[in-house]
Amino acid sequence: MLLLGDSVAAGQALPLGQALAESGGYFIDETSTGGGNVLGPNAEAQWEDLPERLEAAADGVVVYQLTSYDWGTPDEQHDAYEALAEVTSEVNADLILVSMPPIEPDEFYADHMDELATAAEAAQNVAGEDEAVEFLDATAVWGATYSREHDGDIDRSDDGIHTCPQGAARFTSWLLDELSELYPGFQPADPDQWANTGWSSDETFTGCD
Repeated sequence: MLLLGDSVAAGQALPLGQALAESGGYFIDETSTGGGNVLGPNAEAQWEDLPERLEAAADGVVVYQLTSYDWGTPDEQHDAYEALAEVTSEVNADLILVSMPPIEPDEFYADHMDELATAAEAAQNVAGEDEAVEFLDATAVWGATYSREHDGDIDRSDDGIHTCPQGAARFTSWLLDELSELYPGFQPADPDQWANTGWSSDETFTGCD
């Protein structure tokens, strides 16, 4: 499995990589801090080498968590996700589009919230048109609106954007369960095998105190 996304996804890649290894899978982290998006700011740079990087996922699965930079009109979002699906199909890999966690916008994001609000629907539409594409709505993990705590524990960074170890772990458990539904031969490892292996102390996680 190859994971694409921004710095939000980069935090989630830490437990996900551990969990997939314990589950007998092979994980490739292609997330990008400050980017990783297939449309919006700096997307052109992403596309320059994206097809080559996706070759590592040949005959496997590409997971793209929609990013906080996926700015554009619904048509632009649809076209970008469709283009990603086309490149993924060229290496005979499936594409799974996953909705991003809701954010509490700062000044940087404030003018783009309407655009981000249409990204999930655009991704869902692409999945409905292509049998090799799945859309997963992660609202079950994060809720419909930003919330820093879940069941009394800190889930999200105090910057209103990123995830904390608990949130990343809950996302990992959810995604592995979704993968087992899509691929019946895949059996996720028990969380006890990957949840406490040291990844939670990584410096990627900030604002989690």
